Amino acid sequence: MKKFTVVLLMIIAGCSDSKMDAPLLKDMTSINYTRHEFYHPPEDVNGDLLTLVYDIPYFGACGVFPPLHIANQTFSSGGGDGGMSPGASWNPFTINQNQYDILLNQVLETPASELEGKSRFNFVKFIRDNSFDNIQDQFDWLEAVCVKHRERYRLENEKYQKGV
Repeated sequence: MKKFTVVLLMIIAGCSDSKMDAPLLKDMTSINYTRHEFYHPPEDVNGDLLTLVYDIPYFGACGVFPPLHIANQTFSSGGGDGGMSPGASWNPFTINQNQYDILLNQVLETPASELEGKSRFNFVKFIRDNSFDNIQDQFDWLEAVCVKHRERYRLENEKYQKGV
């Protein structure tokens, strides 16, 4: 079951083996990427890094924002079309510690409602849990984080669905 879950998440997230030799992102305020939806044509978007992370399906695990080394595994993958699920794709890049700190501050300080109309997955605000930062692999991190946070995330999604 674990292997199936990891493979499924790789397909959904559009992530393959990370290319950590991707170039460093030069401008956090202007990133070109493409949104993918199963029944709609791809949509080209220009947004900032905060908008992008809320536009990447499953960027965080169960609503938890990843540490730098996990975020860079996603960023350096270039995303994907998501197959029958939503997706996002971009030119691969990485970010440095300073850029990560700026992004994390934006994630923690920006109300998710401010991203309405800019990104697709802003209905549950990311939280940060650094107790999993020692896990190096993206999919091992995702699995471990969701064991702890799945129920909280489910309840947050339920509140959103009910408009609470």
